[in-house]
Amino acid sequence: MTPSSSHNWSSTVASLRKASDGRLAGGRDAPGHFERYVNLLFRLTVAHKDSAIRLLRPAASSTVWGLTGGHDPRGGNAIRLTDGRYLRLVAWLDLDLRAGRQLRFQALTWQYQNAIDDDSWVFRADYSRAKIAAASPPRGHLHVDGTLRHPDVLRPKQPLGRVHFPCHRPTLEAAVVLLADEFGVPTNAPHEVWRDAVAEHEARSARLFDL
Repeated sequence: MTPSSSHNWSSTVASLRKASDGRLAGGRDAPGHFERYVNLLFRLTVAHKDSAIRLLRPAASSTVWGLTGGHDPRGGNAIRLTDGRYLRLVAWLDLDLRAGRQLRFQALTWQYQNAIDDDSWVFRADYSRAKIAAASPPRGHLHVDGTLRHPDVLRPKQPLGRVHFPCHRPTLEAAVVLLADEFGVPTNAPHEVWRDAVAEHEARSARLFDL
């Protein structure tokens, strides 16, 4: 699907809202609703028409689910974007028994990259619930691959890409806005459609984090 394609975006927005409600309702159906939500979110915004995001469960008895983005038919965990570049997406989630079986991120990574291999990355956001809240690096942080105009501000032999910039909750909605607004990645739906939808759900997505 291209940004100029005709499409009943109101139907997609309604389906996105329904999937969002389901992922936040908790219980055994929440992971499936989350998979649908993420696919709809990226379909509405910056994903290429061939992109697909899949939920996997390591074993039938497992309480942990993995979510990865791939490009058909090549596979892998990088989502092909509308600008021809890629977003590497890997998430691990579980149902938090302490919170009434609510869906929570264990870990999350999203990384914008020029090619399908990891060596061409531009920026990356990481989150790990296992980290102590006051630890360094912080649970949620951002990396940027680049060269400083004043490299002497860093420790000796420390590249910019190894610096951890705190970013609190690196939501998928924040990734979409960053790609569209700051990197000019074309969106499938018109601005007035996707912007309102993303704003509606980003605050709700904070509940998937434990910060």
